Amino acid sequence: MLVNTLLQNYTISSPWQICLKRIQDKVGVSNFETWFRATDLSVTADGIAKILVPNQFFADFIEEHFASLIKDVLIEEQIHFSSLQFAPVQKDWKIVQPLVEEISEAKEKKIPQKVENNQNFHPNYTFNKFIVGDNNRMAHAASLAVAEAPGKTSFNPLIIYGGTGLGKTHLLQAIGQFAQTEVTAEKVIYMTSEEFTNQYINYVVHKKDSTSFYKKFSDVDLLLIDDIQFFSGKPGTQKEFFRIFNKLLLENKQIVLSSDRQPDKIPDMMDHIINRFMSGLTTDIQPPNLETRMAILRKKAETDGLFLPDSVVQFIAGHITSNIRELEGTLIKLIASASFTGRDITIEVAQELCGDAISKKDERLSVKLIQEKVAEVFGISANQLSAHTRKKEVALPRSVAMYLCKKWTRQSLRSIGLDFGGRDYSTVIHSFKKIEADIITDKDLAEKIAKIEKVLEQIV
Repeated sequence: MLVNTLLQNYTISSPWQICLKRIQDKVGVSNFETWFRATDLSVTADGIAKILVPNQFFADFIEEHFASLIKDVLIEEQIHFSSLQFAPVQKDWKIVQPLVEEISEAKEKKIPQKVENNQNFHPNYTFNKFIVGDNNRMAHAASLAVAEAPGKTSFNPLIIYGGTGLGKTHLLQAIGQFAQTEVTAEKVIYMTSEEFTNQYINYVVHKKDSTSFYKKFSDVDLLLIDDIQFFSGKPGTQKEFFRIFNKLLLENKQIVLSSDRQPDKIPDMMDHIINRFMSGLTTDIQPPNLETRMAILRKKAETDGLFLPDSVVQFIAGHITSNIRELEGTLIKLIASASFTGRDITIEVAQELCGDAISKKDERLSVKLIQEKVAEVFGISANQLSAHTRKKEVALPRSVAMYLCKKWTRQSLRSIGLDFGGRDYSTVIHSFKKIEADIITDKDLAEKIAKIEKVLEQIV
C-alpha cells in the first residue's frame, strides 16, 4: 500500500510541523532528533491518524513510548481522529516489511563463506557483555540489527553518538566481532578516525600511493569508524573519506560510525558529508541511570568472579554518574585492594578507597552542599534532612532540599533519594511538585528558596 493513496497529507507547512514543535518541547532535542525528525502524518477519510515512520522498529518503539504524548498533542492542535496507527515507510514512501523479516531475507540472500579475521577487537566488547538500559536501548537494537544483516537494513549508515565512556566503542566492536563470528560479512574493518587520517597522510600525501590506500577499502563489507568528530577541520581527509563512504553506500556495504556529538553539530565538516550521514539512522547513548549503573557493576563483578554487596554497588552507582568507564575504573580499584590486602569489600572499604576519587568527580553543586545550604537557612542541621521524621520543621526543609537537588544537579531521582536517608524516588518527585506549587502562593518560602539559589549561583 502506497502512502500517497492516503486521502490527506500534512506537508512541511502543515499542522504536523506544529505538532512536532510541541513534541520536541516535551521530549527534548535528543529524543526528537532520534525518533521524530523523519516522521510525517496522514489522516484517512475514516479518521485514522497514521504516523509515518522509517521502519517497523521505529513504529514499535514510538507506539510503546510516545503514543499517549502524540494523542495529546494531536488533540491540542485540534486534529480530529478516531484512532492512531504507526505505519513504517521507506524513503520512496512505500510501506516496508517488519525489520525481522528484512533481516531474515538478508541472511538468505548472501551467506559469506569466510571472514577476514585481521581485526584485533577487545574480548570484552561483545553484545553479551553490553548492559542494555533506557539510555542505550535504541543504539543497541540498531547495532544488533546491522550486525545480523550488514548492508541489508535501512540503518545505513548507522551513526551512534554520545559522551565519552558511554559505550560507543563497545557497540562498534561488538558489531565487528559478531559479523566475524557469525560470518555475516566477509571483510570487516574497524579503525578510529585518527588511524584513518594517519593512513591517508602516509599513503596519499607522503608516498603518493592513493591506489594502495583505496585498495584497503575496495572489497570491505562492513566499515566501522570510531570518533568521526576528529575529521573536523581536515578537508583533505574528509574528501577521501567521502569518496570511500559514498562508494560503499552505493554498493550496499554497511557503514557504522561513532561521534561525541550529533553529526550536524560537528564543526567544519563538509555539508554534503553531513547530508549523507543523515540518510541513515542516527541514535544517541545517554549517561546510564542508577539502575543501569548498578547492573553494569554487578555484571563486571560477576565477570571477574567477585562478590559485591548491594550496599557497595549502590554506593558506587549512586556517586559515579557520568560514564561507564569511571564506574569500571572504580570497581577495578576495589578489586585490586581486595586482592592485595585480603579484605572483603564492604561499604566502609568502598568509602575509604573511593571517597576522595568520588568527591572529586561529583558536581560542584553536590547534594551534600545543597543540604548544608538549606539547613543553614532553615536553622537545622544537615543530618536532620536524612532523618526519618515527619516533623514540620524538618519535613519542609527536606522537601526544599530535594526540590533544589532535582533542579540544580544531574543526579537521578533515585540517587537523590538515597542521599536523603534512602527515600524512594517517588518521594523526590512529590517534594519537587509540592515545592514548585507552594512557592507560587507562599511568599516567605519563595524568598528563602531565592536566597539559597543566589548562593548556589555564586558557586557555579
